[in-house]
Amino acid sequence: MKGAFIISLCVALVFLLHCDKKPKVPVSAPDFTLKTLKDQEITLSGLKGKVILLDFWATWCGSCREAIPHLTQIYKIYQEKGFETIGMNMDRGGTDIVRNFVKSMDIPYPIIITPDDVSRNFGVTVLPTIIFIDKEGKIREKIVGFNSAIAQQIAAKVAELTSENP
Repeated sequence: MKGAFIISLCVALVFLLHCDKKPKVPVSAPDFTLKTLKDQEITLSGLKGKVILLDFWATWCGSCREAIPHLTQIYKIYQEKGFETIGMNMDRGGTDIVRNFVKSMDIPYPIIITPDDVSRNFGVTVLPTIIFIDKEGKIREKIVGFNSAIAQQIAAKVAELTSENP
């Protein structure tokens, strides 16, 4: 009797663990309309058809600073293939610091001073956080932090998403 109970418990546990392995269904990215540092308006839903990388970062974040040259390189390689990077800056000290930083790093992609509600909508709690949005406007992946392994992961994900047919 005790053996049958243990076997039943094990079978139930295996079933539950197996059910948890289902692939996550991508969810639509929360839309926003915001102005860049260059006073251009960006509406996320207006970029449908492109692969979008949202980089949530700040000037004071060491890992963010390390990631920017890598993101710039990827942007330059894939921009002509329907890829867009948007720097979602989280600094709260005013735009002058951010403008000077962007200029010193020669960042070619648009930069937005991100309101708290937008970062909250994307579940950003740690910097840097990178969100990948596919051509259909669905969030496909969220990466937190930056190191050489993550740099390779980012490059591979951009290559994968830009090669997909919507």
